[in-house]
Formats: sequence, structure tokens, C-alpha cells
Amino acid sequence: MHAPSSLVTKIPPPDESAGRVFVVDDDDQVRGLMRRLLTRAGYTVEEFAVGATALDAIRERPPDLVLLDLMLPDASGNDILAQIRENPSTRLLPVVMMTGHGTRDDRLRAQRTGVTDFLAKPVAADELLPRVKSLVLLKHFADEHEHAEQVILMLAKTIDARDSYTAGHSGRVAQYACDVAERLGQKPAEIEDIRRGALFHDIGKIVVPDSVLKKVGPLTAEERLTINQHPVAGCELLSGMKTMRRILPIVYHHHERLDGSGYPDGISGGDIPQVVRIVSVANVFDVLTTTCAYRPAMTFEQAWNVIDEDVARGRLDPDLVKALKEVVATTGIQRDPGVPAAISGFFRV
Repeated sequence: MHAPSSLVTKIPPPDESAGRVFVVDDDDQVRGLMRRLLTRAGYTVEEFAVGATALDAIRERPPDLVLLDLMLPDASGNDILAQIRENPSTRLLPVVMMTGHGTRDDRLRAQRTGVTDFLAKPVAADELLPRVKSLVLLKHFADEHEHAEQVILMLAKTIDARDSYTAGHSGRVAQYACDVAERLGQKPAEIEDIRRGALFHDIGKIVVPDSVLKKVGPLTAEERLTINQHPVAGCELLSGMKTMRRILPIVYHHHERLDGSGYPDGISGGDIPQVVRIVSVANVFDVLTTTCAYRPAMTFEQAWNVIDEDVARGRLDPDLVKALKEVVATTGIQRDPGVPAAISGFFRV
């Protein structure tokens, strides 16, 4: 039985290359030498004489490695490097700066911008090939980790979608939390941790049966214990990946409360990192304003009343609640809050 031709055309042929390398240099002889050395070693090489053309190609089809001249006709190599690092899709791309007459300041700027390595011109084969091999190999390992993270992200979205009411919950929590973090002036690396932690915060619900997750009435004590295990399960699921280690506190502690009444460990106050508290507040707000199996969504006003009560009890961070209110007010979030809830005396966060 033959596969449909439309399917066959979508399957790319296997890549026989040891890796794809972009050589960016305005010197024809340098590019020619690099091409010969690299193609003999099994690499696919693309050449660029100007930075702008190379940058367009890098954005469109990122290679495994960029060999970048420090001095180009239309821009400095440092300018190109900065734009590579600013783009989330290429920020981890290995970039080797080739220098002939660069100054110490040029090298220091490249290091600050995030250059991977330097090669002195003229480049010798015995110096070039081992570095290219190791950097391309590291890029392939990074790609595998990125692919694994994408698989886990799809799993997280699938878990959200188990309940049609909560589909998109993790994405909304991530957006609220990142907006709060930006408003508070958090560093870009911390905001990225918050985003990833929020996206994966409920992944442990994979262990919670639908009969509990979608139950219409209040939970029994045993069912509550089952629900309370999802941060532990999520942390265990992600702990084997080094790239996830920075976000494990968010996944594990997002249900902790400042007064120690949360779970799974009942930690309190300053023992709860700020990145965790930001995601916690965003999570509470989205849960309250989303229709779910056991109650309709609250209006924003009702949700703020419930949250303010938790602040008064010392459970939620008042400064973060204030920041979230400002985010919601100033970003013009428009969500249908569903049927206004007659607050039933119970809700699950």
C-alpha cells in the first residue's frame, strides 16, 4: 500500500550532512578556503559576503554554526551577533568570530554580546575543523533538548485540553505572569523562567483521573490528596531534564501560600521565591475567571474580591496582586467571564 503523494511530499529527505555552516566574510578567498575545508569534512556550507543577507538567511533557515567575520562592508560582526542573540529562535546559535585586525575592545564587545568562540585569521585547518565539529555537535544536542521541551509543552497543552473549560489555562497564566514580571522590572532571564514555569505548572495533572479533575461537586478528602500531588508529579516528570531545573520551584511550589497553608510542603513567607509567587497569583486569577466543571466563571470584580480576601488573610502577596490588577486594567484584557457566579463557598486553585 502506497502512502498518498501529498503526504510523501511533506516528508523531508534525510540530511546526510555533518551539519550546516554559514560562512560570512567579504573576502572571496577566505570564503573559498572555508568552503573547501568544510565540504571535504562533510558539512553543507553557505557563503555570504554581506551581513544583511546572512542575517536574513539565519532568521529564515538557522544553520548549526555561523563563522562570522568581525569586519563586514555593511555592518560589524558584533552588530550581526547582537541581532542573532536578540532573536529568541537564534539566541543559542553558536557563532564563531573570525578576527584579523580586531582590537581588544572589539573582542570584549563580542564576549559581552555572547560570542561562542574566536578564530584568528588566517584560519588553519587543524584549528578550524575540531572547533566546528565540537560546536555543531553541541548544537545538535541543544536541538534534541529543545525538541524534547516542545514535546513536553504539547503534553502540557493536552493536559489543559482534557477539560474543555480549562483549555488554554497555562498559556493565559504565562501571559499574566510575564506581564506582571515585566511591570516589576524583572530581568529577561527571570521572565523567561516565569514563562516556562507557568506553561508547565500543571503538567503533573497527568496523574489526576478525569473523575477527580472534572468532578462537579466538592472533593472528598482522598480526592483532595490526589489533586494535591500534581505539583510533586510535575516536578518528578521534569526533573530529569537539565534545561528544566530552573523552573522546578515554580512547578513544585505554585500552590504554596505566604501563611503556610498551601501545598505540597506548606512553606511560607520568604521561603517562597518571588518567581513562584508571581505565577501563583496569576494562576489564582485565571482559575477564578474561567468556567470549569464545578462552577461558572466569576466576573473580574468577584475574582478580585476573593483574591483580596486571601491577601487580607496573608495568603497572597499584596504587591503582586496590585501589579496584576494594573496589568489587567492597562492591557485591556477582554475575556468573556461567562455566567456571573453565585459564589458557592468552594473553588479549586
